[in-house]
Amino acid sequence: MIKAIEGIITKKEPANLILKTAGGVSYGVAISLFCSAKLERGQSVELNITQIIREDADLLYGFLDSNEQKMFETLIKLSGIGAATAMAVCSSLNPNAFLNAVKSGDAAALQTVPGIGAKTARRIIAELSDAKMTMDENLPSHQHEAILALESLGFKREKITKALSECDAQNTGELIKQALKKLA
Repeated sequence: MIKAIEGIITKKEPANLILKTAGGVSYGVAISLFCSAKLERGQSVELNITQIIREDADLLYGFLDSNEQKMFETLIKLSGIGAATAMAVCSSLNPNAFLNAVKSGDAAALQTVPGIGAKTARRIIAELSDAKMTMDENLPSHQHEAILALESLGFKREKITKALSECDAQNTGELIKQALKKLA
């Protein structure tokens, strides 16, 4: 399973690009319009990848933002929501706007996405309203890495966030050590 690709953008269209790796292999990757706006042809970039393998295709979806990727992966797990619709949501709503729409039951916000009508918007809200969805608020990378490391050790995100708010370390290793003392 492909999880990330690093390379140079050799061709870019609004919703997809071709990324050529150092090994000379070129990959076609679908991207959101938000992601597309941040990228230029000839730019070197690393994209987080969600790979979908179907009987007739092997598709790659690329993301600069881990929250956008999390939103996409959450959506494609819902019945009746395919990758194209999930990518349309990613192109129309940023992750925080999506999360707020779901939490507040704002079907009208979801209906601004091309291809999502009232019925689908209500179904998305119904299926996700009970789910504990969180987006990482533009955290510094060392805090994000510490959260992931502590979650892999079995700690709950709420407790991790509380512990990290009481820590002052500026690198991942020290931050994890301080948080572990508070979590123990």
